[in-house]
Amino acid sequence: MIRRIVLVRKHEPLEASWHARSFSMAGPLLDSTIKVTGMEFDDKYHAVAVSGRAGVAADRPVASGFNYRDVGAVTTYSLRAQFDDEEAVQRLRRDRREEVVGVFVDPSIFIFPRPYCGNRAVGDHKDVARRLGVATLRRHGLTGRGVRVAVVDTGIDGSQIPVAGGWAPTPGYVPGSMSPDHGTMVAFDVRIAASKARILDYALLHSQGDTWTAFLSDAIAAFADLMRLLAEKPGPLVVNNSWGMFDRSEDAPIGSPENYSTNPDHPFNQIVASLVTAGADVFFAAGNCGAECPDGRCGQGDTGPGASIHGANSHPDVVTVAAVTVDDRRLGYSSQGPGGLYSRKPDLAAFSHFRGSGVYSADGGTSAASPVAAGVAAALRQKVSTKKLAPAQLKGLLQRTARDLEGNGWDFDMGYGVMDAAAAFKALGLKPKKRAPKSRGRSRSRRRAA
Repeated sequence: MIRRIVLVRKHEPLEASWHARSFSMAGPLLDSTIKVTGMEFDDKYHAVAVSGRAGVAADRPVASGFNYRDVGAVTTYSLRAQFDDEEAVQRLRRDRREEVVGVFVDPSIFIFPRPYCGNRAVGDHKDVARRLGVATLRRHGLTGRGVRVAVVDTGIDGSQIPVAGGWAPTPGYVPGSMSPDHGTMVAFDVRIAASKARILDYALLHSQGDTWTAFLSDAIAAFADLMRLLAEKPGPLVVNNSWGMFDRSEDAPIGSPENYSTNPDHPFNQIVASLVTAGADVFFAAGNCGAECPDGRCGQGDTGPGASIHGANSHPDVVTVAAVTVDDRRLGYSSQGPGGLYSRKPDLAAFSHFRGSGVYSADGGTSAASPVAAGVAAALRQKVSTKKLAPAQLKGLLQRTARDLEGNGWDFDMGYGVMDAAAAFKALGLKPKKRAPKSRGRSRSRRRAA
């Protein structure tokens, strides 16, 4: 059987399925107008609204085969289906071309987890705060208060990290109800720079054997819910993603309309762009398939420069984060550019491999580096709205103020350099927080009473 994401045009039953999170509301429509021989829809996956790009140039080929020329912004719906073989996939494309926008791979995704390349931690979370310049943020009252940070991960232990809501692929999930694991580590690392941020528990990945995994179609559903959240409750939103695709063996070949790793038309890559356009600051871990010390799950040919940052982790609109120690040494597992979607990846580096949450012997991998960087963004967003500084502008600020360790400008290992929260704050030019003047009269009355 072949699992695929099927993107279809808008119909009222699909919209109802999305709002109710129920496949059954769309089932009859799908059976009568979409389904072909050798294909079954996954009834555990409801229709998901996917906001697509607006205005693709008329002379630009679109890998999905869908013509955006005359429609501007478009909302389609994502379904998950199983096919007997590739012939059934082609049958769907051919016989339902008026309804089907595209068919795409649905690869497995995994967290970028525990430390390796030597398990010993280098420093602790206090060292991370000191090297970042968090003290400068604190002196000016920047703690991320009121800023939402969505931790899209394995779920969070709410007894350790307070959560303010969340989501999961299966309805009924209670945010903060997971035992401490990778998601708890990530949330802890966000709070190094943004101790008062409102953490949202987006429990995307689930435990399977001895690892945490999901399908990319589940990530589409998570990002669609974040789109809904921003539409219903505007305001600052930072999204951290410490997961990705280790092995491209599940991907379609580069150039195929079904491809994910290098295809901007894949629905997940499109909804990532839409979320940033809507005003979210989106961070992705670069990955743990660096040349010197790759994770054992990295696919053959999926390690080192130009082969280790795939799909949305390399999206031009997101902040892609590499990993260094607190003494500024690049960690050998940190994935290296060029990226699949955009060559100039990663964007910058942040600290990892330190004692922190206590979930592992060290908060490691680019899994820890990404939330450290996302926490800085959340702290800055407390004072600077997206109306004053769009996500692309904040990203540019973080790039410009990063510490260039080599002095050679941007490179494929660490982007523009190591994140510097103090320098980023200074570059914003925010006025210092004013202190209330002391009352002389009150002081004199106190002296008389004494």
